[in-house]
Amino acid sequence: MFLRKGSLVQRFENAVILIKNLNMKNETLSKILVKRISSSPYFSSSFNNREMSAVSQITKVEMLPFDSSEMADILITNTHTEVESISAEQIKRTQLMIHPNSGYDNFSAEFVKRVNFPIIIGNPIRAHAVTNFILSALMNHYSPIPKQNSWSKERLWPRKLLSELTILIIGYGHIGELLKKSLESLVAEVRVYDPYNNLPNCDFKNCDVVIPACSLNSKNFHFVNLQRLMECQENFLLINAARGALVNTIDLLNVLNKRPEAFAILDVFEREPCDFQQFNGLKNISLSSHIAGVYKNIDSMTIDFNTTVIKNFKKMPIENFNQYYKNMILKNRLIEKDFLI
Repeated sequence: MFLRKGSLVQRFENAVILIKNLNMKNETLSKILVKRISSSPYFSSSFNNREMSAVSQITKVEMLPFDSSEMADILITNTHTEVESISAEQIKRTQLMIHPNSGYDNFSAEFVKRVNFPIIIGNPIRAHAVTNFILSALMNHYSPIPKQNSWSKERLWPRKLLSELTILIIGYGHIGELLKKSLESLVAEVRVYDPYNNLPNCDFKNCDVVIPACSLNSKNFHFVNLQRLMECQENFLLINAARGALVNTIDLLNVLNKRPEAFAILDVFEREPCDFQQFNGLKNISLSSHIAGVYKNIDSMTIDFNTTVIKNFKKMPIENFNQYYKNMILKNRLIEKDFLI
């Protein structure tokens, strides 16, 4: 077998060029600056310092202090970030944006379409926590374990079993999938509506439980309304831990007044912080302060997520990075040019 000299030389030259390119890439990326531009009140008081230390030590890049005015190459955002107010100079410099939240309705489709860098959303951080909240709400509503201080001869527990329920899940993303897998062997029927995942049948008729598990967009604003709620069972249960504006609050209050056996468990609201006084007088509603995605280890999980994304961004060619995070890149959720799902 004979090797052509030209072919061998060419391979050697290509290898040298590749090594040079890799060295240049590592040198460039080692100088990347990272900055968090907004934080959340549920993080611990030490969170920002812990995140800065972890990012710097684990990824070998510098993370700027939270209140730094210096521009950065990687930005970490949250639901309080006003992305449209970020300066044009900062946007031009940005190579990556990490949004470690499940909801992203503070990002306009126009912004996502306009920028040239990937925006990574953090669905895995809260998916199990929100699913746990919904399942706990469901179990507690139908089967709250009675506390008895002495033996009851009657041994009565008049409750509706989960196996009798028809449940509608609106959205089949990370949370919707976990809910379906958890519930389909326990309840009579699980209906799933998600037109973007080829699940186009939206059937509220005679539903016992309605669970929004989707992001908010212009097409599903007030999706759960008077007409749809009136199609449900008289004693339906609504659990909303997704986004408040998925439900028409005025319609819901009207239905709850008309149907005293119906019940709503709300963790999110159209306006937050929410004034709970608007729900005064209703006995068939339970309220909490957008806590479904909060849990004991959320600080560590958020830091781990951010450091892993940054490490992968450093070491992967951009094509491989985009493919690896395909389901978490916000631009991949653009539909019909200017619509975010």
